[in-house]
Amino acid sequence: MATTQMAALRRRRPAALLLAAAAGVAAVCWGSSLAPSFVLGQPTLQRSSAVARRAEEVAAAVLEAPPSDEQLEGTVSKEPRPSRRIKPKRERRGTLCYARRELNEEAERMRAVIQPLLMERHLSIKEVTFVLNRIGAPLRHLMYKPRQGVPIFTEHKVRRLCRRAKNERGDRLIRFVRPPFLPPLAPGAPYPPPMKDVYAEVPPLGWQGGQFTPMKEIAQRDDGEDEQE
Repeated sequence: MATTQMAALRRRRPAALLLAAAAGVAAVCWGSSLAPSFVLGQPTLQRSSAVARRAEEVAAAVLEAPPSDEQLEGTVSKEPRPSRRIKPKRERRGTLCYARRELNEEAERMRAVIQPLLMERHLSIKEVTFVLNRIGAPLRHLMYKPRQGVPIFTEHKVRRLCRRAKNERGDRLIRFVRPPFLPPLAPGAPYPPPMKDVYAEVPPLGWQGGQFTPMKEIAQRDDGEDEQE
């Protein structure tokens, strides 16, 4: 019995060897075809399938045109990043920066009234305060948080306005305030710079009654000597 089984295995061995050899060759060929895909990162298929190409063609055919600028104008905000925009403190009511900005703008509005009083009339802080209180009602709307009642302007308020306001050259108006111990427009008074010195107006000789008359020749002195002779 055992001898017959051994003889059958010997007869079947060549066929098994052939099948094993064929399977090995197929495995080697399949591994060589997949080697570039694993090593070099190349796709296993060199060209896309017909189904994928057809889907791309259909999607390109049904692609809609982009909307015009007129249609997008109402849907898009003017600011590129509105959610990240930070409101500065000078625009936040109740902050110190907001109050300083309002006070600077108030001084700029009052500059047109205060500057002529200082530059042309050489007034002091006390005199400017008196003049502003005389015309305080028309100026109340120009102030930031004006005082209730009278006086509308105080010397402290006027001094602060002069410190904040600037002229055309960028100089503070407080530098043009006349010291209280000096008279206004006094010739020879030691005004501090940048205030200009004042000189007395001296008319030319022969100026009378608003008209200029030529000088007359002075008559020679007559002591009566000719009469005695």
